[in-house]
Amino acid sequence: MANLKRLTRRVEEMEDWIDENGNSDTMSNYNYLVSSVRQAGDMLKNEQQNHQNFRSMVFEWMNDREHGDDWNAWIKEKEDAVQKQQAEEVSVQEETESSEETVETPDEEKE
Repeated sequence: MANLKRLTRRVEEMEDWIDENGNSDTMSNYNYLVSSVRQAGDMLKNEQQNHQNFRSMVFEWMNDREHGDDWNAWIKEKEDAVQKQQAEEVSVQEETESSEETVETPDEEKE
């Protein structure tokens, strides 16, 4: 019962707000923004679908022309190059300088 009263009050507040602002530019701007977001979402969805279709067509073309082995060999070369690059050692500084060695405190300057 309390939830119903609370929801009824919220709906009434929204209706009052719409009555106050419904004929203003605010509502028009709100509708424009909502439709723009929907349009952008639809465009993104279409682009993702186009990308997926293109990707499928490329792999189908590669398989039809038996380029799959060439592709796999190329990927293997890339993976080996990345692994080799990651395996190279990074030079390590033999001694790290402590902050005491690099920064003199005012007490040390006086001495």
